[in-house]
This record gives sequence, C-alpha cells and structure tokens, in this order.
Amino acid sequence: MQQFRRVSVIGAGYVGLATAVGLAARGHDVDLVETRTDRLEMLRAGSLPIHEPGMAAAYADTQTKSRIHPMASPAPGSDLLLVCVGTPIDEEGRSDLRQVEGALRSVADLAASGTPVVIKSTLPAGSGETIVMWLRGDSSRVFANPEFLRQGHAIEDFLKPTRVVIGAFPDADPDALALVEEVLHFTDCQLLVVGMAEADLIKNGANAFLALKLSFTNELSVLCEALNADVMKVVEGIGLDERIGSQFMQPSFGFGGSCLPKDLCALTNVGKSFGLAMHVTAAASEANADHQQHFADRIVGLMPPHSRRVAILGLAFKAGTDDVRSSPALRVAKILIARGLEVVGFDPHAAADANREVPGLSLANSAQSAIAGAGVVAIGTEWPEFRDLDWASLAKTMAAPIIIDGRRLLDGERMRALGYHFETIGAPIPRN
Repeated sequence: MQQFRRVSVIGAGYVGLATAVGLAARGHDVDLVETRTDRLEMLRAGSLPIHEPGMAAAYADTQTKSRIHPMASPAPGSDLLLVCVGTPIDEEGRSDLRQVEGALRSVADLAASGTPVVIKSTLPAGSGETIVMWLRGDSSRVFANPEFLRQGHAIEDFLKPTRVVIGAFPDADPDALALVEEVLHFTDCQLLVVGMAEADLIKNGANAFLALKLSFTNELSVLCEALNADVMKVVEGIGLDERIGSQFMQPSFGFGGSCLPKDLCALTNVGKSFGLAMHVTAAASEANADHQQHFADRIVGLMPPHSRRVAILGLAFKAGTDDVRSSPALRVAKILIARGLEVVGFDPHAAADANREVPGLSLANSAQSAIAGAGVVAIGTEWPEFRDLDWASLAKTMAAPIIIDGRRLLDGERMRALGYHFETIGAPIPRN
C-alpha cells in the first residue's frame, strides 16, 4: 500500500513544477519553495510562471486538494528534500552551480537532522564532493535523481518515466535510499541505482547523444540542399536500421533549450578538466552554431532589394513551451539584426522573454502583423497554428511573397500554388 509523504521541492522552474505537481498528483503533500517573490506570488494566486501544456490544470487540481503549498523557504518536517534549481551555463561554458549551492546551504540544517536530500538539478559529473561540502559533510543521505523531462510533455514524462536513475554515495544509508526509491520509483519502469558520477553522466550523456543525433541530421540536411535531395527521404532510409531508428531525426536549423546545449558543454568541460579533448561533443556544439548561421545566411540571400524587414514566426526553442533559452530563432534574429535587417518576431507564448534576450528585436502582437510588410517570412518554431494561417490573404500584405521554413512545418506545394517563393531546410532549392 502506498504511503503518502511530505516532500519539499526547492525551485519552481520547469523541473520543480513538474516534480511538485507530479508528486502531489500521486497523493503526497508538497511544500514548493520559490525564493523569487514574483514567482511565489503567482503560485500562491494559483497561476504559473511558465507555459507548459497541462501544467496549469494539474496545478489547479492539486491546489484544490490542498496538496501543494508555495512558500519562500524550506520548513522542518519533510520526509524528503528535492533540489530542482537551475544550473545554467556561464560565459565560459561551465555549469553555474550558485543556485544549487544556495539551495543546499538553505537545507543543510534539515539534512543534518536526518532528512534525505535528492539533487534533481543537472550537475556536471564529478560534483559530488562539492555537494557534500555545501551540506556540511554527511554523504550518506545525499542522492541524485536526474530528470528526463521533455518540455511540452513534462507532466506526462514525470508520471510515466522511461527509467528512474538514482545516484548514491558508497556510504548510502539503506533506509534513506529505500525512502527515495519509494517516492520516486512509482511505476514498473526500470530502476538504476548507480554512483553519483554515473548518475550525472547518464543525464549529461543522454542529452549529449540526442544533440549529436540532431547535429548529424542537420548536417545531412545542409548536404541535401547542396545535392538537390530531400533529407526526409534520407532520414527515412537511415532510420529503418533498428540500431539507429528515426526518433529525434527531425531536421531543423539547430537545437536549443535548457538541456541539450548545456549538457554538451558540461561533458566537454569535464573532459577537458581531465585532459581529454572530447572531440565529438565539442564538434556538436560548433555544428549547431553553424546550422543557425547557415539559416541566417539563407534568409539574407532571399531578401528582395526593396525590403529590409524579416518576420520570424516562433521564438521559443520549440513548440509547446515559452522557453527561449538557447533558442535557435533568437540567435538567428541576433545575426540578422547585426547584418542591418529589421527583424519582427511573433510567438504565442514566448514574446516577453524573447524581447529581454534580444533587445533589438521588434515584437508583433499577432502573426499577421509580423508578416505585414515583410520581405521574407521565416518559420522559427513549429507552432501548429502557423500552419493554419490564411496564407493566401497574407501574401498580399508582404513586400514580397517569400517564405523560408526552418522547421518543415508548411506544405511546400500548397505555398507555391499560392504564389510564394517557398524554401525549406533539407530540400531541393527552387531556382525561379
């Protein structure tokens, strides 16, 4: 029979909210700790600081049942402490662990009294000794539980995980480990209990491998353009090999988000700290930047002589989220602005954050107003609603009916039939 616990979740970002809502949905009593006053006020008012499909309804349900309690600092009495704060990449490409340090120091007294601490924040491998130091020395009740959540599917992925990984130190307390397993391994998926460094490497390595697969697909995509071939047919043929598969081989002009770029950097830098070159992971990061530069160059090459206005539809790093961290669309916007173009962007959920990331970017309040007067429209994020726009009417509002689709979202034959010069990535380029 399931035993319900009181759990403290430190951090109300994507991982923290998915964890808190997921555990509350399982029946646990959750203290959700958020130190940012603006975010805390929103949570207490019943609204969320992020956009994530299904999250708002699930959060409202748990609040109705009084299972989530937003608060400004950890309180005594929890059976388990989960640290879910951010670990962004700093200017030198290293993981910035200051939020983790602050969170661990804030719960050090609770940990000293015997409450197990689980790190869900993504850490570079080899951080174990530092974590224990911040918790004042006892490693027996400190664990890692890397998350494998896809933004846009976070609740689903939390409740139906593909695997549960728990990292433990050699002196792990058996009772504390059993409690962690009880709370976090609640399905019949495979459970892996490994060392702390191994847990971090599983997380870093999984995301890095996905990034490698995307980089390879995008590199094939550019080669297909040069050879007048269609990358989708190539990917289909490659993916029929069951050793490779076709998942995560959707071509684009680059990947972004808070995980893949960060974990590539983390693996590369940890390797370098041991004198290892890490050729493959370093090359994937370089290739990703090149794909975005290539897409920006194609946009510039399409600009009609009488217009300097580019409309970018979609600014989030992918559809289903408002997250703009390492967004390929925003990097392309920066390149275009630096080239002297007027760039107008629209995104149904990510506009405010995008404006902070790229101050020179103009924002439109609708896709239609972004497109009006544009010499080129670029699809930057695969929001389905862009497919359903009245493209026949929109052509008449543009300085020139030119579209380049960076996500292979639109039907090229249909767009050309409507009078557009239409190009997409990884496909033969029209010579008209």
